[in-house]
Amino acid sequence: MSNIGKIIRVNELPPQGERETNVIYQVAAPGAATYTDYAIDENGDMKTPALGAGTQDISDDLVKISDPNLVSEGFLTQTQFNQNVNEQLEQKLNIPVADGSVQSSTTVIGLDANGNTVKLPAGDLGKNVANSSLTTVPGAGLTLGANWELNTSGLYYSITGLADASNDTTFNMLLAQNASGRIGKSNGKGAFVSLPNQLTESEKTAWKTSMNGGWTTNTMSVAVILPPIVDKQDRDYFITLKGANLNLNPASFSVEITDNTGTNVIATVPNSQVQLYTNGIDLVFYYNFKNVPLGNYKIRLWNGVAYSITNPTINVTDLLTPVSLSGLSWSMLNNTAICPDVDLTTASGTSIHRARNTNEQFVGTNQDAVSFKSSVLVPSAIADGDFYLELTNTTSGVIYYDGSYGYDYGLVDAAQPLSHSMQILAGIRRNLFFDERILPDNVFVSGSNTNTSVGLNRTSKLYITKKGNIVSISSVNNSQLTTVVSTWFQPNGVDLAFFANFNSYSNSNSNNGANIQTDIYINSLIQL
Repeated sequence: MSNIGKIIRVNELPPQGERETNVIYQVAAPGAATYTDYAIDENGDMKTPALGAGTQDISDDLVKISDPNLVSEGFLTQTQFNQNVNEQLEQKLNIPVADGSVQSSTTVIGLDANGNTVKLPAGDLGKNVANSSLTTVPGAGLTLGANWELNTSGLYYSITGLADASNDTTFNMLLAQNASGRIGKSNGKGAFVSLPNQLTESEKTAWKTSMNGGWTTNTMSVAVILPPIVDKQDRDYFITLKGANLNLNPASFSVEITDNTGTNVIATVPNSQVQLYTNGIDLVFYYNFKNVPLGNYKIRLWNGVAYSITNPTINVTDLLTPVSLSGLSWSMLNNTAICPDVDLTTASGTSIHRARNTNEQFVGTNQDAVSFKSSVLVPSAIADGDFYLELTNTTSGVIYYDGSYGYDYGLVDAAQPLSHSMQILAGIRRNLFFDERILPDNVFVSGSNTNTSVGLNRTSKLYITKKGNIVSISSVNNSQLTTVVSTWFQPNGVDLAFFANFNSYSNSNSNNGANIQTDIYINSLIQL
């Protein structure tokens, strides 16, 4: 054991390299009359104080600073050292043991470029996620705990690489957005209902037409129904609708009979019983009304996009009784130079027949050949009211010349004397090889036929319906239907007769000749 005997009193402990050995340094406590002993052995090591402080070694009134570097840093007493240690410990983080949230714990620790710690808002974590190219892992997802807004600030926002679900019927919802930008799911009804308000008139038409397979969806209208009255007998009636935009889509249409209000469907006409026409003016169907109750009915049309209900009605009555035509008589006027031989035949007073001789001579153009006029067909008592007249025309034979043959027929004023140029109030003008026109409007109603040397066979029906001042004329020619609506201002008290004029239209003289037979049959006259 070292013999330490020399005592040296100092105000502070010398640094380790400058201390004497085998001595006791008594270091004066600043501002006090006490000293702290530091024993230095022969090796220069500092020993435990002579009194052996034990657990009190770190008490504030003891000097236990053995590191001269600490002394040089200003720690002159244990009190200073202990205080500094406590200050440093207070700046250390506790080991976390409790769970928290960004609402209860609002900051996290960050480190700057110099190694200094700083506080960062906990809510800012992940705000720069757009800077990264992330990849999900199994179980990854995002569940919102509160309202969330993504403001693109006008920049593009895209979702790419989605699988095509066009043919998956379970994908029947749409993403929709309200005026404030909020996103939600929708069945699309609201958007589609309001869509027409966003379109111009031309865009509406284009959209509707496209939705209807390219067929027009302009507003349908029906001006007249022919005939306007049917009975409950067990037979098919051919009903003609005359209007606009009636060229319905053959793949998606319907014709229904409704009550007079247009709300209750009484019957649906099978599509196989409907004839559609591309002219948009005509539509024809046939139907047996035997099971339809008595009354007035409307027709409802579906064009694949919209419904239209007719304003005109069709009346179903118990039994229609035609006006007797048995008492008709006929008068004739013929051009012997053009048609020297004429055969006039009547059947029960309702049919006229005219046959032309083979090799008859044609001279000039538009030459009247023969005209017929009946006695009173529609008495004024009926003509002043409403009536329905149906006629059938059949023309057959062989024609060989470079020209054509035509005829006019219809209703005339019975008081006028017979002539080739009587004014037809309602009827047909037909050129067998070129066209057909409705009189008195002279409206073109069918296509042309080319000259031919083969047999000619044409059958047509003419329907004349008068309701009030409106006269509706419908012609069916070899299944080609055309209807014309004209306004007929007929004075009261006028009897109507039937008139037919046959003539020839030839571009040049010809000796080739023709043999043509024409029959006109008055089927029925019904007072409405």
